Amino acid sequence: GRRRQNAQVQLRTQAETERSTMPTFDQLKGEAQLGALEGALHAAVRDYKKEMLDGEESAKQRQKEANTKEVDLLDDEDLDELHAQRIREMKAEAMRRQEMAKKGHGQYVEIKEDQFLQEVTTCAKCVVHFYHEDFQRCKIVHKHMQAVAPKYAECKFLKLNAQEAPFFVTKLQIQVLPCIVMFKKGIACDRIVGFEELGGVDDFSQVRLERRLTEQGIITYKNDDIDSDEEHELRERRGIKGGGVDEGGK
Repeated sequence: GRRRQNAQVQLRTQAETERSTMPTFDQLKGEAQLGALEGALHAAVRDYKKEMLDGEESAKQRQKEANTKEVDLLDDEDLDELHAQRIREMKAEAMRRQEMAKKGHGQYVEIKEDQFLQEVTTCAKCVVHFYHEDFQRCKIVHKHMQAVAPKYAECKFLKLNAQEAPFFVTKLQIQVLPCIVMFKKGIACDRIVGFEELGGVDDFSQVRLERRLTEQGIITYKNDDIDSDEEHELRERRGIKGGGVDEGGK
């Protein structure tokens, strides 16, 4: 009887142990929810990575198509209009230069005393070099003016022999040559007498002359290189002085 009782106790104890270790319904439900959540997270991460990779591939494909796409510029209407506009501007500029050239712009022109008023008063900006044909410094100015005139077509560059224009030499009180007189709409607004304002030397650079003319707005300075041969030639003339109108200085 005791053995049977002991066996029953053992069975009862084993059953209670099994019941204590078995998960409850709520526990099973919670674990199932956690598993589902974990699975969803993994799926979301996987989908995100795929989306990113697909996006990169799509971007690479679009770039590849853009790189290999043929662009026919000749069929672009905007470029056609831009080209046509540029042609019109070039033609207008060419016509303007032709008209100015007919009036003496873009070149260094010799005039006589009876032409002086007509030339000076019929243009917006004008530079007149009063010179003496025997003065070496006047010849240096000639060389610079010859180079400057085509560069600044907006201004008229003239030369007038001072010995043949006594009226205007007296009227403008010109006493030393070379003398470069600047005019705006026929009014004398400034002058360069001798070489003092150009460095005081015979081999002054063309840039000095251009910058000096720019001070009064006679020209708008353009930064171009000066011809080296011209500079060399001017340096060889160092030491040559100018003189008064009637002194015949050289």
